[in-house]
Amino acid sequence: MIFKTLFLILICSKCVTSEVLTIGGIFYSDSEDLKAALVVSAKMYDFNVSMREVPRNGQILDLNGVVCELAEEGVIGIIDGTGGQSTEFIQALCDMLELPHVTIQHNDINDKNAFILNLHPSSAAYNMVMEKLVALKEWPNFTILYIKGYNIARISSLLKMNTHNDRYIVTVRELSGDDYRDALILARDSGYTNFVVDCPSANLELILKHAQEVGLMADEHSYIFVSTDLFTMDLERYRYGGVNMTGLNLRDLEHNDDLWYFTDMFNKESGLALESDQLKSKILLIHDAVLIFRKATEKMKKYFTKPVDLSCENFTSWNQGSSLLNFMKTNKVDGFTRSLLFDGYGDRNNVIFDILEVTPAGNQTIGNWINSDLKISREFLGSTEIVEETIMRNRTFKVLISTSPPYGYVKESTHQLEGNDRYEGFTIDLIEKLSQILGFNYEFETENDYGSWDNKTKKWNGMVLQLMEDKADFAICDFTITSIRQSAVDFSTPFMTLGIGILYKTPSKQPPAMFSFMAVFSKEVWYYMVLVQLCLGLIMIFVGRISHKEWQNLVPCIETPEELTNQFSFANSVWLIIGSVMQQGSEIAPIALAPRLITSVWWFFTMVIVASYVGTLVAFLTVEKDVLPFETVEELYKHKSISYGAKKIGSTKDFFEHATNPTLMSMYKKMIENNWLVENNDIGVAKTENDTYAFFMESTSLEYYKERHCDLLQIGNLLDSKSYGIGMKKGSPYKKYIDYGLLKLKESGEIEKLKNIWWKEKRGGGKCGIKQDEELKQLGLKNMLGAFVVLGAGSIIGLFISIIDMLWGVFKRSIKYNTTFKYELVEELKFALKFNGDIKPVKRPSRVQGSTETLADVEAKDEVKSLPSIRSGRSSDTHRTHHSHSSKHSSSGLSVAFARRRKFS
Repeated sequence: MIFKTLFLILICSKCVTSEVLTIGGIFYSDSEDLKAALVVSAKMYDFNVSMREVPRNGQILDLNGVVCELAEEGVIGIIDGTGGQSTEFIQALCDMLELPHVTIQHNDINDKNAFILNLHPSSAAYNMVMEKLVALKEWPNFTILYIKGYNIARISSLLKMNTHNDRYIVTVRELSGDDYRDALILARDSGYTNFVVDCPSANLELILKHAQEVGLMADEHSYIFVSTDLFTMDLERYRYGGVNMTGLNLRDLEHNDDLWYFTDMFNKESGLALESDQLKSKILLIHDAVLIFRKATEKMKKYFTKPVDLSCENFTSWNQGSSLLNFMKTNKVDGFTRSLLFDGYGDRNNVIFDILEVTPAGNQTIGNWINSDLKISREFLGSTEIVEETIMRNRTFKVLISTSPPYGYVKESTHQLEGNDRYEGFTIDLIEKLSQILGFNYEFETENDYGSWDNKTKKWNGMVLQLMEDKADFAICDFTITSIRQSAVDFSTPFMTLGIGILYKTPSKQPPAMFSFMAVFSKEVWYYMVLVQLCLGLIMIFVGRISHKEWQNLVPCIETPEELTNQFSFANSVWLIIGSVMQQGSEIAPIALAPRLITSVWWFFTMVIVASYVGTLVAFLTVEKDVLPFETVEELYKHKSISYGAKKIGSTKDFFEHATNPTLMSMYKKMIENNWLVENNDIGVAKTENDTYAFFMESTSLEYYKERHCDLLQIGNLLDSKSYGIGMKKGSPYKKYIDYGLLKLKESGEIEKLKNIWWKEKRGGGKCGIKQDEELKQLGLKNMLGAFVVLGAGSIIGLFISIIDMLWGVFKRSIKYNTTFKYELVEELKFALKFNGDIKPVKRPSRVQGSTETLADVEAKDEVKSLPSIRSGRSSDTHRTHHSHSSKHSSSGLSVAFARRRKFS
């Protein structure tokens, strides 16, 4: 009987362990790729899946419901694809249920006892590799670009680098909204060239696009991207600009058959058509999370029991949950993102990264991050090895050049020249420098047709054709690297970066406008000035009426006047303000402390305003400015009287021909219809000088002509970004040597020296000198904000003092006349807020009618020293004395006197 019982127990245990287990998943409703990855991974490792969707802006109750539902279904763990506060709330519930919680997003949950496993590399791992990369690049300064609201804990150590020593200068710029160009333009204008970019992978493409559009993708710019998804994108358009882009790769793509199988299944499940190297890191981490569950359950299969009766309401927990999580933390597993090792917090610190760079030849691995150590393995050829062992040494190559200034000229000489001596120019000197480094010889052959694809004949022509047919070895000139040319020939690393600019003749100077004195301040400042004066006038009236010292007796010979007068009427207040602004003063002089304080800060404010105005006024009245007929390509297109064009053959014309922007497409159509294209740059420049004509040309050529034609200038920003390179046959064995030579010339500054020689010195260079920008900026509100703040603060303080002064006067009056404080305060405010009349009674009418003797006694006690009103002064003293004496015991006469006083109360 005992054996039968044991046999049944064994059979039941096998049935339990062989039962298909379920993994839970919580994702946002729009995360279709992550849900497909979980379904595929579960099929690969024999799990069931139970998924729940939550809205991105959902409520906490939504998460509470889905976690509890999954727990009641008996899942062995939850894979969380949400992140942020949602992950923190899910974690709290999983802690209560003792249910393993695996997240693929970065988080900062550092509870050692938490039931969480974070497959995303930890902040510590990112900070270490970022510091090493910045130190390796030897950046003296760099700028951190991040998305507004994004957690930048992964690069927090970089923010501290400028505090350790003086080696680094670190700046930070926030990118917000859907257009990053304004922030990137400010970065460009500030001279920034080195950038660390930390952002979600969804924002990478927009950042790269806008950086290229504002000219931050040239050969002087360098980037480090924190995201591991940079190289899942198509970076073809950025390969030839010369920009240095470094990023991290988390996946292992070599000899990984499981990854190809997973990719195929994922494409079938999601309906996409991705390659393995295009899968986002989160998709691979979903697979690795399921793999960790599989490896852990296999180790626990002898005593593993499926969770049952878990309930959030009853606060029940899974007694094997902690054991399963410990196996997941300590079990060494190799997944698609390499070794999955965790610390006691469930964080992944020991991570392996590949360090990749974007090059004209594609994405290349230059090193690895292994065991907290950065190992660079870039192929490098030393100068000795290049000179002594290069296959180019002592060989003679045919080099195609173009006689396009300043890249190539036919040399001017009094006697006949032969061979290479016939030519001079920038590219002539450049190839000579390369030959000295690499030890080769060369022969020049001129070819002014750079090469284009003929759709009719389906053939190339010009330089491209000669390189393809081995009729020449290299082509060096203003040879633009384009994707279509790259399909036919190879290019070296760029030796010059440029874009398309607009050349136009300098407009004649325009005298200052009639009302140019108004342009010193922006409209905004003028509007606020008027508003402030009106508001301050009202404040002065109110403060003057509630300040008892401002109520004065104009006839000092009467010690106990019946009426007082106040100088702060609306007209007087405005006059005081205007007189201060005009620096003329005023006969109005404040007496009380509060009005004096407000007047003082107003005088300070006007001093700043007037000084700023006068200091800038002279320039606005004297400087003559250039008035440009257009400033952007859109304004040029709308201008009816200005024609425009480009060279008939070249990349500039091709740019307009293949443009997708409606404005550029329309401009190209008009160029063709009106025959505005020209044969070469010289004709275009001459036409620009003599006609109303704008010429589109590459910025390097534009700079060259500006140095020699002082009446020409560049208008607007560059329309695109591209580079010049040395062309050679596809698959040329000489490419890596030419690249090395150009890199060496760049590092030594030789290329920049050659450019200065041929642009600014030889062949008429430097003729125009440096043009000074005479246009001054308006003083905006931000320039004058400090003065407004001082004025506002002083007015508030003065108003506060005046209120205290009024309350003290009300308190003394209530004691003096034996009335309540509330009654006197209400009467005072009622009088002050009427804002009419400049006469104020000395005493309030009594609330209780009394005898005339009582009222007379109270009046006799009035010790307020004030002047009688002008109106009271109109009656003679004799008449008043006689009248008062004769009516002393007359109740009707006394009532009339009090009535006269009450009409102003």
